[in-house]
Amino acid sequence: MRSLSMLNRSVEPSLHRWSPVLVLGLSLLMACGSSSPTRGPIPRRPAQPGATSTRPPPRPQYTGVGPHRVSARPGVDITREPLTSFITVETDEDEAMALRLSERAREELDGGTTTHAFELLEAAIDRAPDSVPPYVIRAQALLVEGSGTQAREDLKRAVDLEPATPWLAEVVAVNGAILELEGNKDGAVAAYRRALQISSANVTAREALHRLSQQ
Repeated sequence: MRSLSMLNRSVEPSLHRWSPVLVLGLSLLMACGSSSPTRGPIPRRPAQPGATSTRPPPRPQYTGVGPHRVSARPGVDITREPLTSFITVETDEDEAMALRLSERAREELDGGTTTHAFELLEAAIDRAPDSVPPYVIRAQALLVEGSGTQAREDLKRAVDLEPATPWLAEVVAVNGAILELEGNKDGAVAAYRRALQISSANVTAREALHRLSQQ
C-alpha cells in the first residue's frame, strides 16, 4: 500500500510531503444552483445478526476505471462519468449502493448545494469503506464549505486505497484546489500540472490551469 510520502516522492521530489501533490476545480464545485432535488430515504447496510467473521472480500477495482477501460478510451476523464455506469452484474451489492449514493451526492454538488451530500456520502462509506469515489467526492464537498484540512484527510484515505490512475489524478487535482483555497497559487499550479502528468485527460486540472492563466 502506498503512503502519501512515498507517492509524493515518486511524483515530485522537490515538493514537500503529499499536500502539494494532492484537487477538484473550485469553479466546478462552486457552480451556481439554488436548490437541491428531493431526496428519498438513504439505504443503510442491513443488519446481519449472528454473522461470523469471514475473510474480507477483495477490494473493488471498478471495472469502469480499470486498466482495460482506460487504455481503450484514451483522452477520456472517466472520473466525470456517472458512477452508476461502473456498476455491472459482478459488482458487489454494497459497492453498487455506495456508487449510487455517491452519484446522488455529486449531483447535489453540481447543483451548488451540500444540503444532503454529506449524509449521502457517509452512508456510501458505511456501505463500502474500500470504495474510492465517496472519499474523493466528500473531499470536494468539504472544499466547497472551505474545510481544506478535512478535505485533505479524505484525500489521504483515498490514496491509502491505492486508486486507479484516473482517480489518483483527480485526488492530486483536488489537492491543488485546496492549495488554491489556502492562497498557495504556486503550489496549486504545481499540483494541477502533476495531475495532468498522471492522467492527461483530467478535466479538473486542465480547467483550473486555464482559469488561472486568465487571471
